[in-house]
Amino acid sequence: MFEELKKRTLKGTLVWSIILILAGLGLAGWNAMDAFTVVTGCKDFTTLDPDEIKNQVVKFEMAENFGCYLEAYSENTKTHARRTTDLYYVIWTGTPDTPIEDVRYMSIKVPPKFESELERMAENTYEGVASTPLTMYGKIKKLDSSELYYFEDFFKSLGFTEEDIAAETLPYYIDYMVQPATMLYVVLFVAGVVLLIYGIARIARAASGSALKKLHKDIADAGYTEASIESDYRNAKSFDKKGTLKVGKLMTYYTNGSIPRAIPNSKMMWAYQNTVTHRTNGVKTGTTYNVMVYDEITPKGHTFAMANEAVAQDMLNYLYATLPWIVVGYSDELKKLYNKDRAQFLQLRYNTCEHTAVDPAANAPQENAPTDSQA
Repeated sequence: MFEELKKRTLKGTLVWSIILILAGLGLAGWNAMDAFTVVTGCKDFTTLDPDEIKNQVVKFEMAENFGCYLEAYSENTKTHARRTTDLYYVIWTGTPDTPIEDVRYMSIKVPPKFESELERMAENTYEGVASTPLTMYGKIKKLDSSELYYFEDFFKSLGFTEEDIAAETLPYYIDYMVQPATMLYVVLFVAGVVLLIYGIARIARAASGSALKKLHKDIADAGYTEASIESDYRNAKSFDKKGTLKVGKLMTYYTNGSIPRAIPNSKMMWAYQNTVTHRTNGVKTGTTYNVMVYDEITPKGHTFAMANEAVAQDMLNYLYATLPWIVVGYSDELKKLYNKDRAQFLQLRYNTCEHTAVDPAANAPQENAPTDSQA
């Protein structure tokens, strides 16, 4: 039993664990350099040579620009009203002391709140008047085909040739972000590391058998020996194709997530079918069937998903025939009694008979019982 559950747990854990590991590697790897840059201090954009400009987070003391070449906007599909979302301004690399042959034009993408200030800065740039620098933070990204078209068109309107554009510009832009937002890369990196460690830990836990600790505790708390449970599990009746939900004479075995657990049957009080009808925009899209089981240990209950209504009823009939102290079926009166007067509810069956499982053939299914709760 335990070796079988260990293998099943490892198998059931493996797929999601691998997904978590790959997601963690991707997230951590993709954001590692940016996170390191943010933690150690963003690189000063003006100190970068043209061949050093790439996908990285930078700090930019912006004192000059050559005007806006592109305005991005969003449009309300109902009113067709447009709202400016971003502005692209032409900037150049280096500092005023950088040799002209080492300077390249590129761009910065900013929210519209900077428009008036950057327009004044552009006027000052063309007039040769100094402007008060703006401290900008952002990540260098490559222009997409549409952005690049407008970027190159700006220079063509100024008389630049294709050769001039290729020699004197870079197809990149600084995507502005407020300084605290740069910490997002650190958060994403840490999240990736956490996912990676968690994925590895899941596999290690399943492979070592430690995922069965709660099951061993369930058995010990119920007062059964593991030898008796081995036999009970082997002879238990399964209610799903994978055998993850089984009802024995001593305990009911199930999987919570990927963790095997067990409920002592002697503590069960109530079981019924819960049918949930799913609708989208008023149209029925499906139905799910669950068996609800309430016991003294977890009085809020367990929800066991069933393949269909027939399987749900099969399990309820088996519980009724095998465990005569359980109330099987649903009604509003039973629910009210369970919630408001537990002692009286237990007098219906739980306290009126011995908690010893019987042969199902000796007990016929409950007739005319309200076995379904609709949702």
